[in-house]
Amino acid sequence: MKHTKIAVTLMLAALVAAGCSGRNNTDEPTETATSTSARPSIAVSVKPAPEQPRNSRSPVKYDPCFEIGDDTITKAGFAPKTRERIDQIHDGYAFIGCTFERQEDVYGKTGGVGSLTISSTNVTLDEFLKREGNAATEIKVNGRDAITYRTPEAEACNVVMTGPDATINMAVSSTLALTHWNACDHAQEIAAIVESGLPTK
Repeated sequence: MKHTKIAVTLMLAALVAAGCSGRNNTDEPTETATSTSARPSIAVSVKPAPEQPRNSRSPVKYDPCFEIGDDTITKAGFAPKTRERIDQIHDGYAFIGCTFERQEDVYGKTGGVGSLTISSTNVTLDEFLKREGNAATEIKVNGRDAITYRTPEAEACNVVMTGPDATINMAVSSTLALTHWNACDHAQEIAAIVESGLPTK
């Protein structure tokens, strides 16, 4: 009888231990692994996004400064170590994001010859279309609805695609006096690379 009680006690202890171990293995490590794998590698830290005013629009939650990794920026042809926050906060809408330099040899020294700015915004694609009018061309970026338009005075081209908030606004510029690389020739190709770093649709 004594041996039976000991056996039952040991079996119950084993079951409790297995139950606890099962809960830990199923829940906690999975969450940790997911959050770790979801965070891209970023060499340069930037400040958090500024506060956004409360209004009829939902605030911008997706922050390209923290969510788009250095590998994506490098693949697009820009220097990830030049990551710099560049936000626009207005009463009715917001642009949250970062800018990066394209660097080349300029007269024997490494210098900036262009830039890539990636912002998430709560301005919709329809609003961009209405604002740009005939200057905008409707396109697809890896299956996402998008538009592209030029900003001639800034030697820049813009691609706006549907994104985690309302849209992702991407501007690519080049200083043609310093480089033969023309931003507008590569804007849609760069947009496709940036899109590959966004959350799935």
